[in-house]
Amino acid sequence: MTNPYSILGTEIAAMYGRKDLFAEICRHLTKETPDHLTIVGPKHYGKTVILKHLGDHFSKTNDHYLTSVYWDLRHGTPATDADFLDSFATVLKKSMKALRPGYADFLEETGEGVQELIELLFDELQNEGQRLLVILDGFDHVLASSSISRNLWDIMRSFALYSSLRLVTGSRGRLRELCKSEESRTSDFWEIFYDTPLTVGHFDGHDWEGFIKPFSSHKISFDSSAQKELSNWTGGAPLLASALLREGWNYSKDGACISKAEIDKAAEQVLSNHQELLETLWDDCSVDMQADLVHLAEGKVIVAEEIPAERFRALEMRGFIKESGNKIKITCRLLEKCAQNKAEGVANLRRLFGDNERFEQNVRSLLELRLSQVTGADPELRSYVENAIRDLSPSPKESVVWARRIAECALALIWKAELLDDQTLPSKWFEEWKHAEEILPSDRKGQPFTRLPRPLGTQCFILRMITGTQKAQRVSKYVTKPTYLLVDHIQSMGDFGQHQEDDTSLSFASSFCYSAIELCASIASDFKK
Repeated sequence: MTNPYSILGTEIAAMYGRKDLFAEICRHLTKETPDHLTIVGPKHYGKTVILKHLGDHFSKTNDHYLTSVYWDLRHGTPATDADFLDSFATVLKKSMKALRPGYADFLEETGEGVQELIELLFDELQNEGQRLLVILDGFDHVLASSSISRNLWDIMRSFALYSSLRLVTGSRGRLRELCKSEESRTSDFWEIFYDTPLTVGHFDGHDWEGFIKPFSSHKISFDSSAQKELSNWTGGAPLLASALLREGWNYSKDGACISKAEIDKAAEQVLSNHQELLETLWDDCSVDMQADLVHLAEGKVIVAEEIPAERFRALEMRGFIKESGNKIKITCRLLEKCAQNKAEGVANLRRLFGDNERFEQNVRSLLELRLSQVTGADPELRSYVENAIRDLSPSPKESVVWARRIAECALALIWKAELLDDQTLPSKWFEEWKHAEEILPSDRKGQPFTRLPRPLGTQCFILRMITGTQKAQRVSKYVTKPTYLLVDHIQSMGDFGQHQEDDTSLSFASSFCYSAIELCASIASDFKK
């Protein structure tokens, strides 16, 4: 019989359990004045499963919605405002094709007029008394883009004011907090959503009955000890619960009653066959959260007051811990086993960098180790970076002074490769920039440079241009955009280092050194191509 439990597959799994949460979502969306909703939760806890099920639930015409639109923003994520609006029109057109073909036809246009066409669609549906449910899954992927502006979110707010549209978003946190752009955070769009996001966390007691339902269709039951152990092993983390029941399904026979021993056997199979799942959940925890789990796995007593409230909620929501009396207990045996295996690494990390004093004592060794891993770096550039790391102690200020030498050396290497020792700027560069209507690198009199100028800042400007802009294509033969960003940053640090008056902290100087190391690695990588 086909195994109904999928883990990290390409297809979205069916929704088992989550009856109460799904009912709550539907209540918000079917009341007299429905809410716009935000669904939040950690990675791999079932947001997509619920949102896809929600889309299917409302996909057919009903008393509340003409249809639904499920838009997965994790794939083909729009990079600009225009991309987003064009893609939004495309998914709306697809949903209207069968139900309102005339509306679908006028969504053919893209570009400057697409906003008005989308507004026209919602206006027509509003006049009909109809409503669309639009589900935006993976919304944090769009919010992470620095090319998406506040203007888009203001436009989305204007759409959302129509009674013919209701939005449901899926993300790992509150929307405003996920905005990469500070300007975007100021949009009123975030105010349209119901003030408390609905959280997708671990399975609670009511979810298990639905989650094991596929077994009942084959007359396979679970005794009380088996259900308890299912929760004890997984903590209700959906990924682990799916993996455990997938293993159990493989050797269960119709009409059987699954016992504690069989759940224990399936859990051992998960530990043997699915370490990558444990690694995935482990890596999604912060270092402090990992340390808490290690301490609990080692049998150390942690009282509730020792864990900050936000960190406690994050671990509790994942199903990894709970408060019992005034003490914290670990509630996921599979993660407990993982934490025991990770104990040495976490202990070493905290021993080396657990507080500011230890960070300052050990950061130089960390930087030296990272530099030793870089192969193919130019010897002169590497020596300057070594000097910057050496000078971190006792005077971080002296370390930053090396930034100018590093920038000069890096730019000299770049121009030697790109211009072949000839300081003349190729005419084909200017042809591309003129075609793209970009601002040309020019002197104070407004005359375009014909040869490479001496100022490092101007050289960085030219480097930005040859590695591609929003308008112009990349024309460099070797150098990539990451290399430009690192050079530009270090050149700016060089200006600071030559004229610094304020004290320079060790952590600030260390960040410069790390950027310099990565510049060595980036240039070496570019020149290999």
